[in-house]
Amino acid sequence: MSRKFTKIAVLMGGKSSEADISLRTGAAIVKGLTEAGYEAIPVELSKEDNSFTLPQGTDAVYIALHGAFGEGGEAQKKLAEMGVPYTGCNEAASRIGFDKVLSRNAFAANGVTIPNGYVIETDASDYSTPRIPLPVVVKPPREGSSVGVSIVKTIEEFVPAVELARKYNPEVLVEEYIPGREWSIPVVCGRVLPAVEIKPKTEWYDWKAKYQSGGTTEYIFVDAAEDSTALTEANRQALLAFDAIGARTLSRIDFRITPEGKPYCLEINTIPGCTETSLLPKAAARAGISFKELCSMIIEEAQCD
Repeated sequence: MSRKFTKIAVLMGGKSSEADISLRTGAAIVKGLTEAGYEAIPVELSKEDNSFTLPQGTDAVYIALHGAFGEGGEAQKKLAEMGVPYTGCNEAASRIGFDKVLSRNAFAANGVTIPNGYVIETDASDYSTPRIPLPVVVKPPREGSSVGVSIVKTIEEFVPAVELARKYNPEVLVEEYIPGREWSIPVVCGRVLPAVEIKPKTEWYDWKAKYQSGGTTEYIFVDAAEDSTALTEANRQALLAFDAIGARTLSRIDFRITPEGKPYCLEINTIPGCTETSLLPKAAARAGISFKELCSMIIEEAQCD
């Protein structure tokens, strides 16, 4: 097929709590693009200030960054100013998608079902008692990979959970805990890929369950016949969430599905991981899309606005 781009810089690493995961994603992307016939060059960002220099003659950039700089819009703003096409969302959509408070607001305004919740503001001094019934999930609004997230079941656990989240963000998001199953639904180039059910063998899908191999998490593709009603609604809401933030090219939308089959949207990931345990390549493979084809599809959609 004809291609718009040849020489691709893959941005990875940098100053982020998720830098190590970004390096793994970036290495996989470089391999996939190379196998697809591109000249793919790894570009590791500075661990001090996220600075980087693109190789001469770069046609486009594949953003394989996790954390605020890559997912929060700063990298997109810089690349747009440079006039270099890049993968995924633009600055505005990235900023909304990365901020769980802003994305919740966008979801609610566009008919996406979300858990009940509230924000503990930066200047709040009295947060000893949750405003909604336990159990709750306490999380920093602008982190990924479950960094700083706690499930709180007792009142004694609440303040320590808030203080943990505040180590990462001054604001803290508190949401009701939705019992049931966890599904993740990728959207790539306008196509909803197969939903993956996540079944951690630990209590919940934390950082270790996401990224450490050794069988701590089981991934099962959702049975379209057995869960037809819930899956149809979750797929519909995945597209609604994608459009609600103004996303483009790719995202992964995470849900909790109640025992009654009602989907609740938890968050959108505008730069989904592509490590050996990541959900996006698993879903793509299930849909008959090889990893190199997936990388090629994404890079060919690169834009510079």
